[in-house]
Amino acid sequence: MKNYKELLEQFEKPFQILLHALTMGVSGATTAFHILQRIQSKQPLHWRTFIETLCQPEPRLEGKEQRLSLKPLFYLLPVMARRNLLSFLHLGNTVVPKDCLHHLIVQLRQNPDADLWTQKLIDTLEQDVGDGLGHLVPHSHTEQSQQQWRSLCQKLMGISEERSDAGQRFGWYFSQQQKSNGNESSENTEGKSVLIQNPKKRKNFMKDASPLDDGEQNATKKIKLTQDTVCPEPLIGNKEQDLTTMPGSLENGQIISPQVQNKLDIVEVERKSPLNTEKSLDLPEHVKSSVSRLRDLFEADSDKLGTSEELNILNECDPSQLEKLCLLLRLSELPEHLLPLACNRLISLSSDLSYSNAAVLARNLFLTRVLSLTEPASRFLMAAITSFCKKYARPSCSALIQPLLQAPDKGNIQVELICRLTEDCLEQEHLTVTFEHILSIMWSEEILSVVHTLLERRVEVTSELFEQFVQKLSQHAGIFNKSMKYAKVVLAALTKYQIYITTAHKNVLSCALALHKTFLKKSMQAALKHIVTT
Repeated sequence: MKNYKELLEQFEKPFQILLHALTMGVSGATTAFHILQRIQSKQPLHWRTFIETLCQPEPRLEGKEQRLSLKPLFYLLPVMARRNLLSFLHLGNTVVPKDCLHHLIVQLRQNPDADLWTQKLIDTLEQDVGDGLGHLVPHSHTEQSQQQWRSLCQKLMGISEERSDAGQRFGWYFSQQQKSNGNESSENTEGKSVLIQNPKKRKNFMKDASPLDDGEQNATKKIKLTQDTVCPEPLIGNKEQDLTTMPGSLENGQIISPQVQNKLDIVEVERKSPLNTEKSLDLPEHVKSSVSRLRDLFEADSDKLGTSEELNILNECDPSQLEKLCLLLRLSELPEHLLPLACNRLISLSSDLSYSNAAVLARNLFLTRVLSLTEPASRFLMAAITSFCKKYARPSCSALIQPLLQAPDKGNIQVELICRLTEDCLEQEHLTVTFEHILSIMWSEEILSVVHTLLERRVEVTSELFEQFVQKLSQHAGIFNKSMKYAKVVLAALTKYQIYITTAHKNVLSCALALHKTFLKKSMQAALKHIVTT
């Protein structure tokens, strides 16, 4: 069995970046789609090779008996990555060749054990191909699937087993179940999925249900609005299908007015945010009304539109609200040549950003850009990151540097950027935080470059931290026995941290250096020999 990093290595570099983005929670598909747009503008993508790799058979252990079977590589990906990948292909279905999608769907259909969520996403992708693979048909209502749907719906509506009014509060669902069970061959239920109904009939069902709280009513309306207006799930039936092809939609190439677009943006962000009936994460009205003005400020190429004081509204949002606002402002898509001016406005605010808000801005402004880099960062991007990191070093460490260090598909470009930030922006306390984080993750050749940079800057360490560092060097001695970077790290430690080295450390390092095979081996052994311990 292969781990996720080994699976990623079977794909080309651009697709490794996309697959890594798909693991970033519920917004992974959208993040990957934004990265795709940036990559496509710079290089062509080989979709056929990507789909063939996803479909290639891989050994997998299944069940309690650990039976060995062959399944497409797709099913070896983490569950979150699989679901986000199908959603991503749905968003980019106009980019991927139809025959590639057809081949993928055929291969995935051969696995009957896929969960219902994955099956529905495959159905969605099948519709995107253009009804050429057959129409979407409802799955057979087995007892197990009925129970899964009921459990899911109860979680969505907040119904516990102790509630006696469950049937009333979710009456339209149970009524539909009774109707479909009682008359499966009737015209009203033919060709429809379990949860898809005519909107007019749904209104009738809701009339019989007991009134919901104000908060739940707003949440229900919000979900309904996002499903019907922004990026809806593919629906079955002519009436529902018309919703996705309304005049004025983006798919028809129609021009949408800025006012309508602003409302659509707000609805889309509300759809992406998790539903919480106890604490609403809606943006305050005065923040919503400022979205257009803030967008103009961030996209302005001069200071003529106003001062940075107008951005103080960012301090009025909590981190969850600011995350929404960043999506509305499309900060991750801001042109690079505008980044330095935007960051200058942020660091010139009359009151400093909180740690959490600064971390949110650093992640939205820079993380996706840096992960998608295939060539050295532009001077605009470096100037923006450097200025922001100098002002908000600790949030930048947690929201930018640490995620980059943990990214499985990071390359020399990303590592070079981290080293430059380490050299130019971080103070000693932040260097120590970064060093501690590096000791907690798996090392690679790229990580060694960052470690060497930290040692050259004489990062401050404690005796306990240096003990962990020596143990890490010992653990990786065999892996990096031919690595020049490893040798440079050891030499830097032996020359700059002699006062921390004990007799026990000398014994451990002596065994580690005995495994080394580069021409620097004798230099390291000589440096270790000359260290006098007390």
